[in-house]
Amino acid sequence: MFVWLIPVAIGFPVLRLYLLAEHGRCPYVADMFVNTRTTFTTRLVRFLAWNMPYHIEHHAFPQVPFHRLPEFHTMIRDRLLTTSDGYAAFTRDYVAGFRDAD
Repeated sequence: MFVWLIPVAIGFPVLRLYLLAEHGRCPYVADMFVNTRTTFTTRLVRFLAWNMPYHIEHHAFPQVPFHRLPEFHTMIRDRLLTTSDGYAAFTRDYVAGFRDAD
């Protein structure tokens, strides 16, 4: 009955950090190229997440199927305004923003 609690307890913190990278510290504006972040990560993470680290591409052009996002990324990468060089880099920058706010 409570078998699901262990996966939730382990998985939720990881999922929370993953989801935070998609929109964390992005301005609340209507422009998908500004309010969303593409995170450059490993092929394994992109596979497990169905290419959702290409998050600007996913939000700005939702008609592009998930399996075509890497190819589409190469077409529009010069237009991307908010990116991170991985989840660890995003987390470092995010935490550093707390110190800068003081």
